[in-house]
Amino acid sequence: MDNSCHFSHADGSTSDSTSSHFTAAQKETRGLKSVRLVSIFFLFCAIPIAIAIFMYTKNNEGEEFENQYIEFANKVLESIGTTLENSFGSLDNLATSVVAAAHAANQTFPNIRVANFGIHAAKTLSLSRAKILVMCPVVKGEEFEAWHNWTLQEGRTWVDETVNVQKSDPNYFGPIVEEYFTRDEIHTRSGATEATGVALPSWQAYPIVPTWPPYNYDYITGLSYTTAHTEMLEKGSIVITAPYLNPDPNDEAAMKSAMSTADWLSERLHPDEEPLEPASDLYFPVFDDLDTFEIDTSKMSPVATFGVTFYWRDMIRDILPESAKGILVVVDNPCSASFTYRLDGRETTLLGRGDQHESKYDDMELTSVITELNSFRIRQTTYSGPQLDDETCPISFRIFPSQATEDEYITNNSWLYSGFTVLLCLTAGLLFVLYDRYQERRQMAFRESAAKNNAVVSALFPAAIREKLYANQQLQREMEKKGGGMKTLGVNNAPIAELYTDTTVLFADIAGFTAWASTREASDVFTLLESIYFEFDMLAKKYRVFKVETVGDSYVAVCGLPEPRRDHAVVMAKFSAECRDKLVILTKELAKSLGPGTESITMRFGLNSGPTTAGVLRGEKSRFQLFGDTTNTAARMENSSLPNRIQASQKTADLLIEAGKSDWISKRKDVVAAKGKGNMVTYWVEPGGTTSRDSLSDSRSLALRQWGVPDDRLQHLVDFNAGILEHLLLDLIVYNKTEDSTQVKSDPKSIRREDSKEQMKSYGFDNTSPREDIVEVIPIPKMDTNQKTPKRKSADQALGETVKGQLIDFVTEVGRHHSNDNPFHNFDHATHVAMSVRKLLARILKPLHQQEGPRSGKGSKSVTSKAAKFDKILRSTYVLTSDPLIQFAVYFSALIHDAKHPGVSNGTLSNEKHEMAIRFDHKSCAEQNSVVLVWDLFLSDRYDALRDAMFGGNMERLRRFRQIVVNSVLATDIFDRELRDVRERRWTKAFPDDDVSALSLSSQEMDSMEGDLRATIVIEYIIQASDVVHTMQHWTVYQKWNKRLFCEMMSAYQAGRADKDPSEGWYGGELWFFDNYIIPLAKKLKECGVFGVSCDEVLDYAQDNRLEWEQKGKKIVEQWKGEMDDASNDVFDMNTAEDNTSTESLSESSSNKSY
Repeated sequence: MDNSCHFSHADGSTSDSTSSHFTAAQKETRGLKSVRLVSIFFLFCAIPIAIAIFMYTKNNEGEEFENQYIEFANKVLESIGTTLENSFGSLDNLATSVVAAAHAANQTFPNIRVANFGIHAAKTLSLSRAKILVMCPVVKGEEFEAWHNWTLQEGRTWVDETVNVQKSDPNYFGPIVEEYFTRDEIHTRSGATEATGVALPSWQAYPIVPTWPPYNYDYITGLSYTTAHTEMLEKGSIVITAPYLNPDPNDEAAMKSAMSTADWLSERLHPDEEPLEPASDLYFPVFDDLDTFEIDTSKMSPVATFGVTFYWRDMIRDILPESAKGILVVVDNPCSASFTYRLDGRETTLLGRGDQHESKYDDMELTSVITELNSFRIRQTTYSGPQLDDETCPISFRIFPSQATEDEYITNNSWLYSGFTVLLCLTAGLLFVLYDRYQERRQMAFRESAAKNNAVVSALFPAAIREKLYANQQLQREMEKKGGGMKTLGVNNAPIAELYTDTTVLFADIAGFTAWASTREASDVFTLLESIYFEFDMLAKKYRVFKVETVGDSYVAVCGLPEPRRDHAVVMAKFSAECRDKLVILTKELAKSLGPGTESITMRFGLNSGPTTAGVLRGEKSRFQLFGDTTNTAARMENSSLPNRIQASQKTADLLIEAGKSDWISKRKDVVAAKGKGNMVTYWVEPGGTTSRDSLSDSRSLALRQWGVPDDRLQHLVDFNAGILEHLLLDLIVYNKTEDSTQVKSDPKSIRREDSKEQMKSYGFDNTSPREDIVEVIPIPKMDTNQKTPKRKSADQALGETVKGQLIDFVTEVGRHHSNDNPFHNFDHATHVAMSVRKLLARILKPLHQQEGPRSGKGSKSVTSKAAKFDKILRSTYVLTSDPLIQFAVYFSALIHDAKHPGVSNGTLSNEKHEMAIRFDHKSCAEQNSVVLVWDLFLSDRYDALRDAMFGGNMERLRRFRQIVVNSVLATDIFDRELRDVRERRWTKAFPDDDVSALSLSSQEMDSMEGDLRATIVIEYIIQASDVVHTMQHWTVYQKWNKRLFCEMMSAYQAGRADKDPSEGWYGGELWFFDNYIIPLAKKLKECGVFGVSCDEVLDYAQDNRLEWEQKGKKIVEQWKGEMDDASNDVFDMNTAEDNTSTESLSESSSNKSY
């Protein structure tokens, strides 16, 4: 190249650039000056503005706090006054009623008995918020004998009458008196009262508690606070006693006395109410006068009193709004200790004895004596009865706020606003940074583009390789311009390859991945791989390991290139171990969403060290690759490794020993025969500080599980199934809302929600059996293709925590309804069946062979075209996709179809004359029993909210749901000859020709019974295929479940519940089952034409499994039989199916099969 020419070209370019830069610099300088002026202005203005905003906000919050507190305090005092006024008014009305009743019955005080006193008293208690009401007539000494005779004559009459009232009173929570004893003389605890003065014997009361005689207890001499009674009798005024049940916690005698009184009161309280809280008694005088509106107490004396017991908490509860927090009410009186309550909205909490308010709020005190509460309430009525005494232990109230109250209103907004202002100041300073940004703005687009390209390339190639690749591409473009290609590339464009002498290569592969993937949707498979390899990639960055590629479920990485490092073997050993540990944790978490079996996924790891050739094969979609014997040997190490084990070659082991890590390795006992390498000595690698192999991969521990679903696995199954059902329920709610919005109100099928609960329960099986309710055709509702579906968000809001909780609880109960003693018919298998149902339903929802119609224009033509296209999809899927209720019901049926399965066939139950067989007339015994048990559970009161979410009170939906469940579960009885013949006749009627598919249906047919008939058949075939889906899945899955069924039937034989050894006909019976049921069923799934490529998949698996069983089945059965004989009394591990070729099958006599 001519350097002078090059230099000249560069010089001219530099001159142009300099001029451009100078102009840009001038503009940037002017811009910088403007920015500086603006910044200085903000710096001067921001600080005083921030201070002003802070003070203004702070003062406003303080004023709001004080105003709200005063409002709340006044409301408390107003409410107390209103409650007392209501109490006085209700007692005054009761007194008038009592006196009027006495006059009407020609009775004179004290010898009166008021009919239905309990009813009047109960209503009075409700209005006054009190707990006990007792009427005590005033009995003078000369009246004692007549009073005793009166109580002897009338006492039991009113007691029995009041007991009946208590039985019917919904607000009464105490015990009911069945037997009681009486004392027909005025008495106290110490004995009879002498007839020398005035007595106040208890008489009619409510409620009655059987702790002592229900009447004739003298309130004057029998109680400690007689001053209250004296004041009431002398002044004719209302008296409230000093609060009691507020003892000093340090006074043992006081506490004991209070506890005794509290125990007595507790019999009259709701179980949730605390009896040991401050209470008082209110004594209301009764005058024998009906002629005057206002009684002159100076001229008349009380003839009786009403004694009312109430808790102070009831006077101040349910007063404040929820926004009120921490309002303190201190109750004082000169006769007993003060106490403090805290009000948080409608909740009331006793803080304890004494004044508990904070001293810093002393100046905010708001107080009132109880007799002055009128000033704090708006009087709506005019009370004319006796007045409250203001001299006997006057009670006062003091109201204070607390820190909690202040925190509701004093916030950090003042700091926030002022801080925002300061932020503006900082922003002004940051404007100076715009100079650099202004200078680089033209280069930013290039930088971003380069960064994006570099990010993609960096993920594929090491840094050194990237530089060579860039240079190679530049040279390639130049050669292409000259008309050359790869053939014309010379020395300047040599291959991108290099030999790295010291590397360690890792191959990792998921064990059993193909079998696991055969039971899942494609999206689940990718979710698993992406989740696992994302975590591996993060660890690769941590250890500076280079990820080469992922091929399917294999992960390839290398350490020692492109940056050489001496500890490559040690690093790769640590990396492999941590990848394994991360896999164990991750698969357990993924099992919640991807289903059972995911937590058992393992990986094989293989390591080999040595020289590696690495480079890029240029061309389309080129990538970085490894070549050479080191890489091939690493792959052999992975192939011959064991699940969750790290196998290393001799070379890698030597490097670990040289690095002082000899304790990490242990020699493998057997010799590995590697393809192309011969016999090899290999080592197991367990780096120190990682989880041991036994805790991760030895899933065959004898203590791991019984044959059925282990307890630690039940919750995982419940979480998975509940998650699927929740998703289906959300779709169902959306559909129901759509249907309800278009339903005519006058539709006779529409049932009012208030009638739904009882009508739902009428759909049980008390008077019928599930088999009797099987129908030939399930009506499928038609969907308006132009109808808009509500967004999922609205449905999410409709599914509250109560519904979610009931759904999870229901699935848990269904899981518990499956026997853990059954190796096959357990909740694990039910979940496997449900997963297949989900997969087939998903294939219906996503038809793969839809013909695209012509593109539509705008307006109504677009709507019509979309509707026509949707209608074609509906016709090809028999309208099953239009009704989420069907999808929910079929998944529901899969979960319950083996509930409480006895572990033997229906034929065995019939031969044993089992109670199940007798109840169901020896037909489909296990299936009918499952339906009845779970359906009764589903209709119980504990799942009201769940059913309401599913059906919205619509009985037609419940009826269709029940019908789908009955038809689906009973369809799993594949050996009932009568049901089998019915299904065959329906198939012939619905599909007369082998080549009929869903696409052949016309719209008229879809509106006819024929369309519903075909849809019914498809529903039943989904559950039938899912029930035996293991026979149409990967060989490992097939042998796993076949072994479980074999063990279950062998166990029944060993227990004496079968006459013939199942192992004798298992091999031939399985072939018969494939030829006469499995493969024909797979072909029918294809013939019905709605499952797309799923039909080819299940048919291929069925035929492959049948062929492999024919070749290996006899040895497999012998092996299982030997294991069963060897196990005898030990636990037979069901998880060895991967290596033992387990299969699910039936005996030589197909009638003994118990799918």
